[in-house]
Amino acid sequence: MHSGQNLKFYPFNPDLFLNEERTSTQINYLKRYLKDLGAKSVLEEPNYFDRDYLAEFANFYGQSVEGYPNVCKRVHIFADPGISRDLFKRALSGNARSISTIQNRYLGFIVIRPIQTAPLGKTVLSWYPEKTPKNPRVVNPSREYRVDLCGLELTIKGLAWQQQDRGVSACATIALWSMLQSSALDDYHFIPTTSEITEAANKTASLGNRVYPASKGLTLPQICEALKEVGLSPCVVSGDLTNGDVRGFSRERFASTCSAFIRSGYPVLLGGDLITPGHPPSGHAICAVGFRENPPSAPAKGEFTLQDGSVHHLYIHDDNIGPSARFGIFSDPESNLAVLKPDRPSSATGKDPIADYGLFVPKAIIAAINNELRADPPDELHILGTQVASAFSFILGKTPFPNGLNFSTRFIKKTEYIRAELSQLLQSRPKVLSKTRLELVESVRPMSKHIGLVRIGSGASPLVDILFDTSDSYLKAFATVHYVPNFSTLSQIAEAISNVKLGQYVQATEH
Repeated sequence: MHSGQNLKFYPFNPDLFLNEERTSTQINYLKRYLKDLGAKSVLEEPNYFDRDYLAEFANFYGQSVEGYPNVCKRVHIFADPGISRDLFKRALSGNARSISTIQNRYLGFIVIRPIQTAPLGKTVLSWYPEKTPKNPRVVNPSREYRVDLCGLELTIKGLAWQQQDRGVSACATIALWSMLQSSALDDYHFIPTTSEITEAANKTASLGNRVYPASKGLTLPQICEALKEVGLSPCVVSGDLTNGDVRGFSRERFASTCSAFIRSGYPVLLGGDLITPGHPPSGHAICAVGFRENPPSAPAKGEFTLQDGSVHHLYIHDDNIGPSARFGIFSDPESNLAVLKPDRPSSATGKDPIADYGLFVPKAIIAAINNELRADPPDELHILGTQVASAFSFILGKTPFPNGLNFSTRFIKKTEYIRAELSQLLQSRPKVLSKTRLELVESVRPMSKHIGLVRIGSGASPLVDILFDTSDSYLKAFATVHYVPNFSTLSQIAEAISNVKLGQYVQATEH
């Protein structure tokens, strides 16, 4: 029988942290990551019941003669050397200053499972401090996690990661589990445990294989079936290039497709081959949870570019490494296929634990999207955006307009667009913001909950937003929002050239 134990408070020491567990690449990565975050203190809960591990225990470990316990530990990390028992007691008494200190310096938590081969359970950690705000990370899939600690509620924003446990899950299961944590999916679905994902994947597509242990991994049909079982729609994007027997992605298509999903709040599962020197290629699955935005492109007059086609870095949850690992996107010089390689930030310290990782060759991009999104994202939206951007570029190439154009595509909730997106773009012009919001509600036909957004701009300045219906089998524009006076005339010409109906024209300008 378990017994009560005191919470433990101790300094964060990267040389000693998690030394009770078997050393691994993941543990070494977390030590470096936390050191770079400025970790100073640790609070440890010796008794913690984790929902995911309890499901694993019930389905697998509870039947082992090894005698696995069903209780975990949970460690909380803070960027303050003064997180002590006395400070924590004052916070529990309601002292506002102590509560603020603990919350403001909170870096996240790690669940430690009593599994020697895979001790790292649910882990949510803060992102590295942003050092290039002009070209920020885009981490829209991140969500806020609420942590109860003796009645004190702490919050941390991120996306959960955990280590692969071969008894109950495979790498694709872990990538799916992280993907299903997304903020974009919160409205209608519950977050399944790893065991529930494994069972959902095998419910109608087991192909004769046993469910446990799950070390053989999941096939693409099983991944899709697992998503449908939890009430979501799988969206699979295949590669556009072939090299021998390998079908993969061109660099631009890969970068722009991943970025479009991530901008929309959807992390993506990347299925492909891990190529390590001296070893044959092996199947692997990882989860892309963010990317680093590039400076706005500057195409020549009369030309246009895809804004996110030249993105250089993705942030990856890889069960072989850890959370939020930075990967560079490269084009293989021999095959021209897009490949990924860990590329740690310059601010990172110490020896890189993943220097010998090798290359990952993505073959499929898989997203879990809301069932209301009935069009085929992101390809159809990308095609429509290309047509309209081409038309605008042609028109503006005949005018004194000095620059080329760039465009981006994504899916966004209608309420998020009207509330947050317009506020960010028009905050310096409150009267225009009010007018635009009212017109989108009163003059435009009722819009679907999720809308497709094509944004055409010049440099960092948007010129027009085109809002598309996603509730039908094809995309049809609700409205075009103009941020530049007299652009509605150009839109009429672009509409005729591109043969894309642009819907109701809404002027987000002074006139």
